[in-house]
Amino acid sequence: MKIKYTRWLRSYVGHQRIMQVRACAFTRNEAGHVLLCRRADVMLWDVPGGTLGLDEVPAHAMVREVQEETGLVLVPERLIGVYGGPDYHWTYPNGDQAQIFTIFFAARIVGGALLPAGHENVNVGFFPVEQLPPLLARTRPMLQDALAGREAASFER
Repeated sequence: MKIKYTRWLRSYVGHQRIMQVRACAFTRNEAGHVLLCRRADVMLWDVPGGTLGLDEVPAHAMVREVQEETGLVLVPERLIGVYGGPDYHWTYPNGDQAQIFTIFFAARIVGGALLPAGHENVNVGFFPVEQLPPLLARTRPMLQDALAGREAASFER
């Protein structure tokens, strides 16, 4: 039986800040529009992805989370960056605190069908780069790095 690691850890630490590792994807459709999810908890838009489980490979977690959230199947192509620090401190609406450590992949769509919403999102869609919706603050620098098109991964944020 797999344990829900975060739930198990929260049973010991309550709302105190914990480290959470996320794997997220930057992907575009044929028109070059960026895939984003509108989070149900704060009603802001973010790149799709989520928290790694115990023993999970980050790229596999990204594929799993994006498919759960959007219905799309992705293949990771390269690492865009690794993000953390004070700007990635997060308090969930229930009071749980987390220090988010994000591994951000560029990925290509290879299958699936776009779902209108998931259990963590109220909407999912593709947006032109010039017309992005209101984003989580931590998402902006990640998208800037993704759109810069550098070959080397960013790890200064």
